[in-house]
Amino acid sequence: MSAEFIGDNLRLIRLFHGLSLTELGERVNVSKQYLSRLEAGEPMTAQLESALVDELKVLPEFFYAVEPEPIADDQCHFRSQLTTKPALRQIGRARGEMLKRLVRVLDNHLDLPAYQIGAADASTIENIERGAEEFRKRFGLGLGPLSNITRTAENAGAVVTMVDGLAPEIDAVSFATKRPVIALNAGGRSACRQRFGIAHELGHFALHHGVLTGDRLTETQANRFASALLLPRSSFGADCRHAVRGSRLNWKGISELKKKWGTSKAAIIFRGHQLGHLNEAQVRTGFIFLRRHGEAIEEVEDRFIAHESPSVLVDGLMVMREQLNLPMAYVAREMKVQVSLLYKLSPRLQQPMEELQRPNVVSIFRSRQTA
Repeated sequence: MSAEFIGDNLRLIRLFHGLSLTELGERVNVSKQYLSRLEAGEPMTAQLESALVDELKVLPEFFYAVEPEPIADDQCHFRSQLTTKPALRQIGRARGEMLKRLVRVLDNHLDLPAYQIGAADASTIENIERGAEEFRKRFGLGLGPLSNITRTAENAGAVVTMVDGLAPEIDAVSFATKRPVIALNAGGRSACRQRFGIAHELGHFALHHGVLTGDRLTETQANRFASALLLPRSSFGADCRHAVRGSRLNWKGISELKKKWGTSKAAIIFRGHQLGHLNEAQVRTGFIFLRRHGEAIEEVEDRFIAHESPSVLVDGLMVMREQLNLPMAYVAREMKVQVSLLYKLSPRLQQPMEELQRPNVVSIFRSRQTA
């Protein structure tokens, strides 16, 4: 631990809570100018440190600890509208940083699934398609619909979790760190949208190692990978005949394809166009239809498609408690935060551990003590 106050740590935890300098200043009774100087590295008083500890739900040593593996710009990938404000991205990134630290505690004590997402070439559309096909082949996924893309990502070595507090513009954010993390917006996204978000982030992991993302090109590439992964050309292409009747879109057929493949109707229409089965006029008509019927964000069938539940994070904490006798209080101390802050990391952690327990927890991974 460093003997000196680290201003970046204050900024990190302020952003984690989604607070502006003004908002935090009002809560601890100091000016935003003073807080800005603290974040630049000016030492703080013991009295203010105590107030910040209480307000921000950390331990005092949090402000003095050097982070050995800070997230770099090229490790942070947002699935968001390209117009998302930088401030909202900063909040998302702060939440991801704290998730990364939680996952590191698990990694230090548990044998999580090995990371197995291979690199893919993003230079051409054909190479992206092949990269998605290779991903399916590597994990023995066949060519049919993926029943659970969340479990696929976790078996590939990523940690998937729901996160509160992300801006509505942000569907998902991922971090290509030593143990990759995919954080999904818990704010009411449909199951299909969440599935596509996970596939999109897997695309970033495969295509954009060491590449700064967020521009239109890299987002388009990750979207292409996601479409190819969820709707493979060799099998979904044959299904596209159900999307049309004559020269017009067949909405009943598209609805059935949505239920079969677990993607949105918009994604099905767009993929049909990518594969040459739908023309531009049909795509344009389809998107206009969805907007006019209020289905641009939430589609009518979404209510019948169950959400997938990430398991590694919650099950890992369960194994630590049950197998290693290391409760949430221990995890919080390792992260230099208060236990109450852990419950803000993911909505599922807000449930009592007893309600989350499942009989097959250890089947996903084993504690190193029992390995």
